[in-house]
Amino acid sequence: MISAGLAGWWYVHNHVVRQVEKTFEDGSSYKGGWLAGKMHGNGVLTLDNGDTYEGEFFNGRIQGKGLMTYADSSYEGEWYDNLYHGPGVYTSPKGNVYEGIWKYGQLPEGTLKYSAGKQRYEGEFRNLSPDGFGAMEYHDGRVYLGYWNKGTKQGLGRLVYADGRMDFGYWFDGRLIRNGYKFGTGDEVYGIDISKYQKKWEWKDLALFADAEGRVYSGDPKSFDFVQPSVFVIMKATEGADIQDPNYDSNVEKAREGRIMKGAYHFMTTQSDIESQISNFISNAVVEKGDFPPVLDIETPEHRMKAVGVKNVQRMALQWLKSVEEHYGVRPVIYTNDRFRRKYLSGPEFSDYDFWIARYGGKEPSGDWLMWQFTQSGTAKGFTTSMDLNVFSGNLSDFRKYIDAAWN
Repeated sequence: MISAGLAGWWYVHNHVVRQVEKTFEDGSSYKGGWLAGKMHGNGVLTLDNGDTYEGEFFNGRIQGKGLMTYADSSYEGEWYDNLYHGPGVYTSPKGNVYEGIWKYGQLPEGTLKYSAGKQRYEGEFRNLSPDGFGAMEYHDGRVYLGYWNKGTKQGLGRLVYADGRMDFGYWFDGRLIRNGYKFGTGDEVYGIDISKYQKKWEWKDLALFADAEGRVYSGDPKSFDFVQPSVFVIMKATEGADIQDPNYDSNVEKAREGRIMKGAYHFMTTQSDIESQISNFISNAVVEKGDFPPVLDIETPEHRMKAVGVKNVQRMALQWLKSVEEHYGVRPVIYTNDRFRRKYLSGPEFSDYDFWIARYGGKEPSGDWLMWQFTQSGTAKGFTTSMDLNVFSGNLSDFRKYIDAAWN
């Protein structure tokens, strides 16, 4: 039979957290919670080499939230079974700061702020080196977004300079490949427009196939040796009074993650009043400063033009354009085909608007145009379906000036 005093001691020893001070045989010391002969609860562990951990323990192991201070580095965050595990921040001996969600002592992805200058990396890691996909912001204003291998640029990626210039293509050992593969942006600026029909796309691999001079193919590529970037992606947001594209929200997130300039368009119909269509777009489209301006897609069939009346369709279009401009503070762009523009939108009331014209077969649209949709059956890396391809009317510098001027 166990005496009452012994039973009480056994219960306290095994079930009640006590506060103790201990020095272990290896020279380390501990002060804090103690349960069943092990560190448990909050405490401070000082190792024989001077490293110090202050935080939570569980069943004799570092587990929970805590700060480990080494001789020349530190980690503060969550732990599991003596390993960094969960949200945490590690400062290396060089003063570089890693932050993210750790998994069993490794950081699969997160951010890295370098101690020297303003350099910053966000993306995937292996052994604390950029490895996989990520974005590096350099101290001189350059930004590289693409694939990495052991801390160097390797794979598909784009490097944007502070002045807006861009290098794009495949990299190897930190250098853009130019022997055998001639990459880099040409004078022309290309982009895509998508809707629910392009169900899946991988923005990390997005590239347009081009010839050796940088001209993007209008159909199936004759070669996969050369690529151009999609500088922008314009997405269908709404149609009529109550239709929203089911892929729009996810497309917006992909464009943001890929740091691709985004745009939104509304497909106008004559089956509903224009006030409801304006409300539908404004309520659902994500239009932010620096985006491509909002776009009104007008493709009303001939029989509807006759049934509704040309003047009424023009009035609807102008009301949408003016209301959206007033709401966002940027003048919208009109999308239509070459014939429709000449026949119905060539009047002076539309002369202040830029046009995005669809015309296929290799011949440029007539008149002035901001952007030309030159194919509806384009092929792009990162897509499993065909899509529309577009080219801007100037070079990359002209494009950036146009966007700046539109918003200012």
